[in-house]
Amino acid sequence: MIATKTTNAAKTANNDWDFNASAMTALVCAAVLLIALIFMPWLGTKISVNGMRLLSDNLYGTAGAIPTPYLWIVPVVALASISAALWGTLASENAKASALVNAGLGLAGLTYFAINTKWAALTDPRFGGMGLGYKIAFIALAGLVLQIFLAVPAVNGGIQRLNLFFSRRFPETSPKVVPYLFLIPPLLLYFAWIIAPTLYTIYLSFTNWDGISPPKWIGISNYRYLILKDPNFIESLTNNVRWLIIFITIPTTAGLAMAMIFNTEMRGGKFYKVSFYAPLVLSLPVIGLMWAWIYNPYLGLINNTLRLFGVEDPPGWLGDRQLAIWCIIVAAVWRQVGYVMVLYLAGLKNIDPNFIDAARVDGANRWQLFRHVIFPLLAPVTTIIVVISVIDSLRAFDLVSVMTRGGQGTQVLANFMYIEAFNNYRMGYGAAIAVVLFALSLIFIGFYLSRVAKEEMEY
Repeated sequence: MIATKTTNAAKTANNDWDFNASAMTALVCAAVLLIALIFMPWLGTKISVNGMRLLSDNLYGTAGAIPTPYLWIVPVVALASISAALWGTLASENAKASALVNAGLGLAGLTYFAINTKWAALTDPRFGGMGLGYKIAFIALAGLVLQIFLAVPAVNGGIQRLNLFFSRRFPETSPKVVPYLFLIPPLLLYFAWIIAPTLYTIYLSFTNWDGISPPKWIGISNYRYLILKDPNFIESLTNNVRWLIIFITIPTTAGLAMAMIFNTEMRGGKFYKVSFYAPLVLSLPVIGLMWAWIYNPYLGLINNTLRLFGVEDPPGWLGDRQLAIWCIIVAAVWRQVGYVMVLYLAGLKNIDPNFIDAARVDGANRWQLFRHVIFPLLAPVTTIIVVISVIDSLRAFDLVSVMTRGGQGTQVLANFMYIEAFNNYRMGYGAAIAVVLFALSLIFIGFYLSRVAKEEMEY
């Protein structure tokens, strides 16, 4: 009888071990560790001397790199701990194993600090000693080790009693406030990463700044020179307009035609859909490299094919100022057609078959069915495609950068901005180009959003 009671007590005590809080704490510590390594100064106070920068300089053998022995341990521990913590958080039965693994990873990470207690860079006055990231990383690793103690019944019970004490002492949060509490973190991140840099770019557009010395306010001089005097701006804007016109017409028409064909039950339809959509999976730099080889005047597919048909002197496609921009646009269209096709296919699947059946009963032929029934019902999809095509054509950069680097009259606004800001060190002038590009995009985005808002209000 006594043995049975003892066994039951042991089981009860064992059941009181709760590792869920440990897994969540480990996830937070691992995330803080990664943030400290990437975004905080490892030495001194300059963010540019962060842990990842030091690690990459050592890995690539950058001249003048600060020696950082065994720093690779920290990112490995951080990523492994995030994986282990997620494993334990998503499945409570894995929480115990996750807590043990994370404690071991924390000890492994602390070995880096144990090894580097006499790291020369820490005592070198040129580097400013331990940085904030270095200190926070140590605390986060210590947290990874200590998180396992949160599962101890006495500690877990104490935390629960503490929560009960505070819940009684302070009133509960109103349900109306809860959504705003959830919105605050993403809104803060959105402001920090999107709104604040945009506002700072607008400010820089009114300055003369080389990226090193303090910005000097010059008013609208950048805009005046850009719009009235710079021939490169006119060329870039013209190329963007060409890109825009082609993107709105050819991919939209071809994508709609293919969607109409593949929406029927045809043999091999799935294969053709995947084939036409496949280019969208490739990144733009890869597509640029591929088409640059296709256009190669000596080894390219096009010129070798032309020679087979007796053309003795085929054109140098990307080397010809009259052809280069059109060649790049062709590569962009090749990628865009499959995307438009998929959007139209999704739109066709959402059309009520009763409309089509009713039109057929009324004696409509295929052209009348498409013109008066199908195409009007695809208007929302067409609006989305046009807006996406406009935005894609205005922000075109990758293909131009990879295939011609803006030479041979192929500059577009995004490429022009990059060259002025980072090649010519005219950051203020580059910011002015970015603001103009942003304003052009905003016109079409505003039109689309107003249309969507109007439709929702009518609905």
